[in-house]
Amino acid sequence: KSTRYLWETLAGNSEERLDEFTRFNVAPTGTSSADDYRNEANGHGYIVEIDPYTQNSRAKKRTALGRFRHEGCAFGKLEAGKPVVFYSGHDSRFEYLYKFESAAAWDPADANPANRLATGDKYMDEGTLYVARFNEDSTGTWLPLTLDSVTTSGGTLADHFNSLAEIIINTAGAADLVGATPMDRPEWCSVDPFTGSVYLTLTNNTRRTDETNPANPRLNT
Repeated sequence: KSTRYLWETLAGNSEERLDEFTRFNVAPTGTSSADDYRNEANGHGYIVEIDPYTQNSRAKKRTALGRFRHEGCAFGKLEAGKPVVFYSGHDSRFEYLYKFESAAAWDPADANPANRLATGDKYMDEGTLYVARFNEDSTGTWLPLTLDSVTTSGGTLADHFNSLAEIIINTAGAADLVGATPMDRPEWCSVDPFTGSVYLTLTNNTRRTDETNPANPRLNT
């Protein structure tokens, strides 16, 4: 299957450097994954944190926040002693709203850290990823994406994935299995710093022509 921009067709080109085009061919052409780029796609789709104030610092992928088409990432209202929460939408039709809740509780002393990326390690590397399910009465539930999470068929995610890493790599598939609410291209989120209210932008959904619900009340006609 060709990629959208056909980069893989330039593999072996005289101008290619460090397999920059070859890596777009994700077919298993070698004897193992060390010999080809079959897992290349799994390295994309994550939130990446940078520290623009520290020269020569290296960007870090925050894989625990899930792998999907993140449209930004907004953190919730910070409260001492409580987890830090990050909200992010999957920018695609019939996809989902997610939140990540840190295992570490917020320490106000971390507002001005000496090592910014280390602070990111503290709050973004360990925690629980959730996906939103909205009900007909306009309430909602955050569904955890963990191995023991119950699926709509009555089993658990452990029936489909061998590890949390597999769930993260296949975040949208795991969200499908637990019954999250498909949305109309969830984009950026914004959080009121005083009340903690979360606002989510939904762009459009040209495929939603005959079914609405309280979370998605408009048809795209």
